[in-house]
Amino acid sequence: MSDDHLDATFALHDELLARRGVEVWVGAEPTFTRADSLEPAWIRAAMGDDKQERAHALATRLADALPGASVSRVIGRHYPDEAAPRFAFGVRWGDGETGSGTRTTHDAAPEPPPTEIHGDHWLSVTPDPGVVEVNMAPAPGAMAFVAQARHVWSAARAAGLSPVRHRFNGDLVDSGGGGQLSLGGARPEASPFIRYPHVLPALIRYFNNHPSLSYWFANECVGSASQGPRPDEGTRERWDELGVTLAWLEKLADRGELPPEQLWQALGPLLVDSAGNSHRAEVNVEKLWNPHIPVHGVRHGRMGIIELRAVRMPERPTMLGALAVLMRSIVARLVVSDYRERLIDWHDELHDRFALPAALSHDLRLVLGDLDQHNLGVPAPLRGELEAWRTPGISCHLGDATLVLRPALEFWPLVGDVASQERAGARIVDASTQRWELSIEGPGPDRIAVAGRWAHLRPIGDGTRAVGVRRRIYVPSPGLHPGLPTRDPLVIEWAHGGRAQTIELWAWRPDGGPYPGLVHDEAAALARRQERIKVTAHANFIDAAGHWPEARPFTIDLRG
Repeated sequence: MSDDHLDATFALHDELLARRGVEVWVGAEPTFTRADSLEPAWIRAAMGDDKQERAHALATRLADALPGASVSRVIGRHYPDEAAPRFAFGVRWGDGETGSGTRTTHDAAPEPPPTEIHGDHWLSVTPDPGVVEVNMAPAPGAMAFVAQARHVWSAARAAGLSPVRHRFNGDLVDSGGGGQLSLGGARPEASPFIRYPHVLPALIRYFNNHPSLSYWFANECVGSASQGPRPDEGTRERWDELGVTLAWLEKLADRGELPPEQLWQALGPLLVDSAGNSHRAEVNVEKLWNPHIPVHGVRHGRMGIIELRAVRMPERPTMLGALAVLMRSIVARLVVSDYRERLIDWHDELHDRFALPAALSHDLRLVLGDLDQHNLGVPAPLRGELEAWRTPGISCHLGDATLVLRPALEFWPLVGDVASQERAGARIVDASTQRWELSIEGPGPDRIAVAGRWAHLRPIGDGTRAVGVRRRIYVPSPGLHPGLPTRDPLVIEWAHGGRAQTIELWAWRPDGGPYPGLVHDEAAALARRQERIKVTAHANFIDAAGHWPEARPFTIDLRG
């Protein structure tokens, strides 16, 4: 779809919120990497190689595209285990005609970043493990947000940086640095979470009730070890207390007795990861009304902002724009209509049923339907951009039946003691387990053979039947289950209408041995992906021996 057509839908969304009198500013932190490099700075390290030069090139290219923009060298973040502050570049611009900005060199002593911006826009370009991060300037609406995002993507491309990279086996993954969204207002007191104190408790309930908002847009590492775990993926004790806190906050909000600092004080200790880190939480309230975040001697936490961290880096800016539209619409829906649905204790279902894309897709449609009912729906063309956050998978056909094989979510556990890794830039998880969803919508069998044993397909909504299959694809070191072998390929057999197929899915090179280096274009990546899939037609007979144990309704585990 053309940018002009999409722009019309972004403008429609902005008009819709304006008519409802709801102001929601939005920002983001897209991250870019050198897809052709295996240097530590582009895999796991924060600094090194040519990262500083490419970050400066990105900043100066942005200045060329923005009206009257200037680039300055500013003091970056200084982490306790690093000898000096990281480099950072700031880009400042106003509203007006686009023209060549004032550019500085990266060798122009760093100065503190501005603590307040009056009338101008400010973004920063900084390093993070494996990536260059762009902290976008907050935008008042979707149109302005997407326009800025397009400039960022274009500048990154000109600097030789990419939002995605290919693995050796050809799989396409994001840059590795995340791409969280920030929501707030033009000023702290104008934030919807400050103006309408009932909205933040409602948002927490809404995310709990709709796991698609936690997982559909997330990267490969989800669950308690991720960069944005849900409250119900932490300790049981904190989860039990969350419902009490939300109910109390809502009573105070109803009486007009909920000041912003009390809202932050109540939620800050509960919205954390498994180690108690409030920065790594699905809904991050560090900058809501926190008096304890100093930045160069200035209190920086009373901003009325929340950050949504369960977001991966998308391939293109319009995908990020569509997500911004969805989240702004949800906040607006919570402003105009109270939401007091009870918290759902999903138990095993959270990591069983909602690991499957079909279940998440069904849940996301429920969200979109709810927004439609409140006259705050996401325009139809943008729904395609939301769908693009998950791969459509591989379709296999037998007559009028279609079996879809789709990568599902896997919840990788942290290796070792949580606290010992808390200060590290990246934490070690056991990523050796892979999950696939096998689904049929409409005609077709109710069971298929997986690795020589039967697996039942379960109803999952919208006429779809599905099952998740977990397997080990490599032996990690360090990692869990030492000596447990891999299972490659994954062999799937199914039959319908007098015909049958055997499908072999390889995680790595079918002939064995290493790949001859990284792929450098999509054609080569596609070739490597295709050689890992083999489909063979045969007679309508499957020689399966028994059934896989069904400890959980939607998942079978081949490691047992």
